[in-house]
Amino acid sequence: EYVTKSFTQGMLLLQLHLFTVLWVGVLPFKILVYNSRYGHSHSNFMGNIADILVDAGHNVTSLIPIIDQRGNDVTVKSKRIIVPMSDETEAFVREKSASRQDSLFSSLLNPITVFLHRTTFARHFVSQCKTLLDESLLIDRLREEQFDVMIVENFEMCGVALSHLLNPRSLITASASAPFSYMFEEFGLPLALSFNPSAFISTMDVHSMWSRLKNAYAEWLMHAYFYKRRSLVEELCREKFGSDFPSLMEISSHAAYTLMNTEPLIDIAAPTLSRVINIGGISVKDAKPLNQEWDTALSRRPYNILISFGSVAKAVKLPVKIKTSIATVISRFPNVTFIWKYEDLQDSFANEVTSSLPNLVLSSWLPQNDLLNDNRISAFVTHGGMGSTQETALRGKPGIFVPLFLDQPRNAGMMAHNGLGMVLDKLDLFEPDRVEEAIREVLYNKTYAENARNMGMKLAKKPFGAKEQLIRTVEFAAEFGPSRSLRPQSYDMKFTEYHNIDILIFSSLGILVLAHTIMKFLKPIIIIKVKKE
Repeated sequence: EYVTKSFTQGMLLLQLHLFTVLWVGVLPFKILVYNSRYGHSHSNFMGNIADILVDAGHNVTSLIPIIDQRGNDVTVKSKRIIVPMSDETEAFVREKSASRQDSLFSSLLNPITVFLHRTTFARHFVSQCKTLLDESLLIDRLREEQFDVMIVENFEMCGVALSHLLNPRSLITASASAPFSYMFEEFGLPLALSFNPSAFISTMDVHSMWSRLKNAYAEWLMHAYFYKRRSLVEELCREKFGSDFPSLMEISSHAAYTLMNTEPLIDIAAPTLSRVINIGGISVKDAKPLNQEWDTALSRRPYNILISFGSVAKAVKLPVKIKTSIATVISRFPNVTFIWKYEDLQDSFANEVTSSLPNLVLSSWLPQNDLLNDNRISAFVTHGGMGSTQETALRGKPGIFVPLFLDQPRNAGMMAHNGLGMVLDKLDLFEPDRVEEAIREVLYNKTYAENARNMGMKLAKKPFGAKEQLIRTVEFAAEFGPSRSLRPQSYDMKFTEYHNIDILIFSSLGILVLAHTIMKFLKPIIIIKVKKE
């Protein structure tokens, strides 16, 4: 592990790191994975990619700019170069974190919230990008490495910009979620808003004009929220490297492949491209047997429900009214053991509910994947993060999905669309009756459990696994570089050309001219006929 501060310290170690070849049999390809430490799901996805490629025998280096100190690097097998968080970035992160928990329960479709927070959201990414790009010696050394492949996630655009400076043989873009906002442009994918839900939308009636209008509005808001980050990174690069620095979309357009953390069998069908490779579920680890404590907990009652809202929305910081509402619901199901991830077992709420609810188990950490793999788990109440939805599907369990932010509404919606559970609005958490109704439906309507079980079997028997797809795709790109045939011509088209607006205008004018000609021809005939009458 190497840390860059001003980059002068540790120079000798970094040179040794970059120029020493470790032979384990043969390491045919040199791969750089750009994995900024931000959200756990993003770092986890990119870290797993790095480790899987190491296991496949490749020489993998992870470049890790720190954007959030609370995250984990996840990669344990690749070599690491860490770019510490700058003081400016740290200040921006503190500012954003102060409002994060409160904003979890504001409407995602509120334009005021979007426009108030989008600049704050963008600034800490751009600030750390500047810190990285100022490390000129590091960039020079990385360029000299002549990587066969560089893998970047388009959620954080600095990696895309850096790829232009390093010039690897192949660039591979990636997304830890289904594509949203500017990613459609980056990857060359059509939006298909008439039937493909925006990340902010969980339910969509394709036959309703108002539903489709709401979907278009949601995607516009999503674009407004995230596009600022891309434009600021482009401005930064042009200030630093000259006005001729290409746009980030232009750089992405020449990617050899795009790795998408999606699983078509649990997704909503939408247009895609040949170069988009679905590797959904790659972050799900093999399940381990439960220890005696968990085995005993699951054996007490006929039903068991797991509750976890992920790493961002900490249960201990939820509004008291929501925690009380959940406790009320738990008291109404005496034949169900509820296992709830709750980060502080010593606070007053935890002490109160554990003494009054015998069917509640609170734990500051859960072996979530291992629990979901146990047949005694009946359902999972979750926020609908991509990792949790994929674990739920792979383990064949139905879910009650309570999306809180970002892509979670769409994730929840796709699970409900495929009959794998129900979507519960986050504001419904304040209403015990609504939560109870959802739990009763999923728990006692066996259709959900049957659908989930069948989905688990399908995913287990897929002909090509996500790991195999990843390894073969990266090796192919490393050996042959990007294929011109896989790059859609839409990248080079103007807005009017892509949407055939020029054809529509030409056709409309043609119809008007034809109508005018016909009227001009018929007018004398009509006049003569009228005169005769």
